[in-house]
Amino acid sequence: MEITYLGHSCFKIKNKAGLVIYLDPFKSDFVGLPLPKDVADVVTVSHSHDDHNAVEVITGPISREKTFVIDKVGEYEIAGVQFSAMNSFHDKNSGADRGKNIIISMVVDGLIVVHLGDLGMKLSDSQVEKLGSVAVLMVPVGGTYTLDATEALSLADEVQPSYIIPMHYQTSSSKINGLAKLEVFLEKNKYPLAGETVHKVKIESSSLPDDTQVLLMNG
Repeated sequence: MEITYLGHSCFKIKNKAGLVIYLDPFKSDFVGLPLPKDVADVVTVSHSHDDHNAVEVITGPISREKTFVIDKVGEYEIAGVQFSAMNSFHDKNSGADRGKNIIISMVVDGLIVVHLGDLGMKLSDSQVEKLGSVAVLMVPVGGTYTLDATEALSLADEVQPSYIIPMHYQTSSSKINGLAKLEVFLEKNKYPLAGETVHKVKIESSSLPDDTQVLLMNG
């Protein structure tokens, strides 16, 4: 599969069959980063905030009759790709502060990819177990609205993915105040880095590292 990081919490995934999946597209004016219109077969939305729910960015499908939007908890199978949308919370108070959040887990080309959205809580043992053997874990690290660096790394210890991709942190262009910079995560990080920072990467089961690595991506 091919993964492209588009900034904030937005990723574009393309599988070997050509199916294109967009994860948490954002409104450019709200986030402060450009996100041009594009086409995709599937769009996932972790929650209904403007930095995660800009489905209007997607103008149509590629290989399907209609773009399928996953914004509700449930199990889905689209063109051979299995999706699991799991309920969680945007805060540590059962959603009382910021509402619910959907964790998206998908099996792409035989590999499990998990996008945590704006997760703000510690996962239960049963939730971690349900994720399975994760190849790629996309985890927020900016704190305030989500897990912070320490909490993100603690969750990674539990999940033990092949790759951790940090997301949802402060950048020089970001309009969202209160987020920590990526450097805060890197200062606390104990996992080895998977080479240089990349914008796009191809990941295959044959090339997964034996132990967890942090994969840095730029939007």
